[in-house]
Amino acid sequence: MIEVCKEQCGPAPGPVGPVESWRLRSGAVTAESLSLGCGTKSLSTPDRSGQSADIVLGYDDLEGEVKPVEKTLFDLRKLVLLGSRLEELPGPGFYHNFSLFTCRVVHPGTGRVLEVSTTQPGVQFYTSNFLDGTLKGKGGAAYSKHSAFCLETQKCPDAVNQVTELKVHFNSDKTKRWHMIMQSLRSVRFYF
Repeated sequence: MIEVCKEQCGPAPGPVGPVESWRLRSGAVTAESLSLGCGTKSLSTPDRSGQSADIVLGYDDLEGEVKPVEKTLFDLRKLVLLGSRLEELPGPGFYHNFSLFTCRVVHPGTGRVLEVSTTQPGVQFYTSNFLDGTLKGKGGAAYSKHSAFCLETQKCPDAVNQVTELKVHFNSDKTKRWHMIMQSLRSVRFYF
């Protein structure tokens, strides 16, 4: 069965009327488009395990590259302890763009969960690699290296240089719209 949703998402230039966003969903596959120029807004097609997070973008040169994360330190598709992964990484820590639409971060000690979903093609993930303890927070807490992380939804870092489907080009006469949903949850634990 295909679920169809329509919503108004802003005015169109001139006498055209409102811009509508259309979403088609069948199982795990979701496609979204806008009525303004009938442009594709997003397409999410998870793999057979339900995962969309199976590649990471490199950053060693301006060309960039798409690399599989399987069997690498960048494979965060299953829950891992971030601290141990940071110790193994060369360089100061994570500062990478992952090609995915949804990510989940879990703090096992408290059961807190953060989920981020986006219509952007990637998430820039970094781990406060250059904090040195001089920045003070609530109650005078010192923010040191790797004491925080950031998830920024965005296009690929070098998208303007791409000739593939990663290419991005903006025209000033076209409406641009992206979505990001952040959800804070508590995981449920069962003890037997």
